[in-house]
Amino acid sequence: MPETAYDQSIAALSDLGPMRVWSLLVTVFGDLAQDTALDGPTLSTIMAGIGIKPEATRVALHRLRSDGWITSQKTGRTSLHQLSARGYEKSAAASPRIYGRPDQMGRGAQVILMAETGNTLDPVDYAQIAPRLFIAGADAPLPDSGMQMQPMDLPTWLGAQFETPSMREAYKALHATLLEIDEAFPDPAIFTPLQKAVLRVMIVHGWRRQTLKHPDLPRAAHSPDWRGHDCRALVMTLLDRFERPALNAIKAA
Repeated sequence: MPETAYDQSIAALSDLGPMRVWSLLVTVFGDLAQDTALDGPTLSTIMAGIGIKPEATRVALHRLRSDGWITSQKTGRTSLHQLSARGYEKSAAASPRIYGRPDQMGRGAQVILMAETGNTLDPVDYAQIAPRLFIAGADAPLPDSGMQMQPMDLPTWLGAQFETPSMREAYKALHATLLEIDEAFPDPAIFTPLQKAVLRVMIVHGWRRQTLKHPDLPRAAHSPDWRGHDCRALVMTLLDRFERPALNAIKAA
């Protein structure tokens, strides 16, 4: 297979934003081992494939244990790492937003008027468009002291009220990188299990860092040049193509 093209793809995904190793590990567990343990050698192999040094992985694992995200235990000379109950709950809660199909997402919007100014709502689900006024996906719960309103239409200027230039640019960069990967690797058979695992993790990580920053809204709620919905379609296409490999196959590689 074209090894240089694969390396370039991993590098392009790495260059999309700052690579926080602890956050990358959350993606590894969430995509490859959400409900099972991941042994140390397999985890080290995956992280090395991404280009993360063992020392950085050890520090990040320590942080995640301290924060209650994972648990670790020794079995002989091998360490087993797994999401804690709290880590699993958080990972599972984010999964619908990360892995939701285009036809399952962005199916409606609601506008919420809060009783007072200064309310702080989670930006993952609520985007502020004016003082006391927020827009959210159709399924977002109504906050305390909030009044729900159903817009009859979504004007073209709405996206500019809550999108930031950095968010728009990040999606453009991600979309361009995903397009290149889609065109470069139409045949998943050219990849080893390890390469599939690394590519999946990097795609999910780049996508996860963006899609969890804002509410799930219809395309009409965004600016015409917003690429978030296009990214979702490409992410799902690529994850279907590069199926999640078995962990023992990664280790064997």
